[in-house]
Amino acid sequence: MTLLDSKLVRCWTSRPHLQSLYSLAAAAPRVCAALGLAPTGGGTVDFKVDGDALARTAAELIAATSARLPVHPLVTQDLQGRSTVRCWRRDRDLRVLTGDLVDVADRLARAGYGGSLRFATVEFAEPSGRREGKLALVYLFDRGTFHTAAPGARPLDRALELRARAALHGALPLEPVAQRRFVR
Repeated sequence: MTLLDSKLVRCWTSRPHLQSLYSLAAAAPRVCAALGLAPTGGGTVDFKVDGDALARTAAELIAATSARLPVHPLVTQDLQGRSTVRCWRRDRDLRVLTGDLVDVADRLARAGYGGSLRFATVEFAEPSGRREGKLALVYLFDRGTFHTAAPGARPLDRALELRARAALHGALPLEPVAQRRFVR
């Protein structure tokens, strides 16, 4: 199998669900009203490209060079080979940020890396000006559902999680609690 054949196979194996990610901006007022949290303007798209370093680097270049973004996103890689594309909006406009995240994911999917997309996150924090996140809404590309998490490696306060799920019920397709996968 040649490199072109492997890209074609990757392209047809999985198309991520991107449309549900747009519904996040409409659900944000519920998070603000119920929890007193506002978008921080930061979000991520995470993906993992199996294979050689050349394919991984190509995917990272595609993700980092979106013509739509005013500032090129930051792309990092962890020790397990997962890549994270960090996008941000200083004006904290969630509609534009979700468009940026969809653009990055769509560019990767069109290049044949749709099956490599894992999840996208959008962070929420207290609107007092501090950007330290308290809550992250995680969108699973393969399932088209959301779940709540704490930004970074901290555990999420269970009471905050339950309040967030109650506020988002009916506004977003939520991952069942019993089947929720922890992605970090």
